[in-house]
Amino acid sequence: MSSYRLQPREITLNTDYEVIVVGGGPSGCAAATAAAREGAKTLLIEQTGFLGGMATGALVNAWTPYSDGVRVLYGGLSERVFTEIKAKMPHVNNDATAWVPIDYETMKQVYDDMVTESGADILFHTMLCAVEMADQDTVDVIIVNNKAGLTAYRAKVYIDCTGDADLAVCAGAEYTKGDSEGNLQPATMCFMLSNVDPYGYDHTYGILHAGNAKSPIHAIIASGKYPLIPDNHICNDYIGPATMGFNAGHLWDVDNTDPVSVSGAMIS
Repeated sequence: MSSYRLQPREITLNTDYEVIVVGGGPSGCAAATAAAREGAKTLLIEQTGFLGGMATGALVNAWTPYSDGVRVLYGGLSERVFTEIKAKMPHVNNDATAWVPIDYETMKQVYDDMVTESGADILFHTMLCAVEMADQDTVDVIIVNNKAGLTAYRAKVYIDCTGDADLAVCAGAEYTKGDSEGNLQPATMCFMLSNVDPYGYDHTYGILHAGNAKSPIHAIIASGKYPLIPDNHICNDYIGPATMGFNAGHLWDVDNTDPVSVSGAMIS
């Protein structure tokens, strides 16, 4: 692959913000909210059209346990989000703390409210594409891309909540990827099924996790009829009345920092 030198060009420089957070998942929402609450003029940049990260964008179906069985372990803004979402899900017990299902659309609204009420601004459908350095250790400006084209933003503080350390890597930070052999965590497929018969489901199979010997995933794998299902990973939860959220089916050997690899995985 050869290189191409762009013609010099001028782009708009925005200096309105003291703190810029890149990435609108749980960590980015908390960072932007906390910064704005402290009085900093704050911008949250998110590449999709909603907040919540993988929980909303990838349909992750449940929270990991929020308590050790005695007390809540994650307080502050995290507990606020957890509590508000549960309050909007009538089929979930208010005291539930373990593997509580996630209502994706409700979560989007809760994060929208939390961030905007703090005074932070949100810029959706905007992706970080470059970082310009003032010196070896100091970010000068970040460059983003959206329907307005390329725009440069300069702030006092930049917070990388991209999930892939995109801002840090663009700034020249050292990083490692994969395990000692270069293996990466596999992706999983999350999806929903509605019009589920709860009685039939609960009394025929129960939990579909592979740890249940009655789970049909074992027969599916043993049949050899489904080569695109490589292993028995499957878990599920009721995310609404008669609506089941699933996390199942690994995709192996996907490099999420390689656009070609990700595109092939999306087709799979």
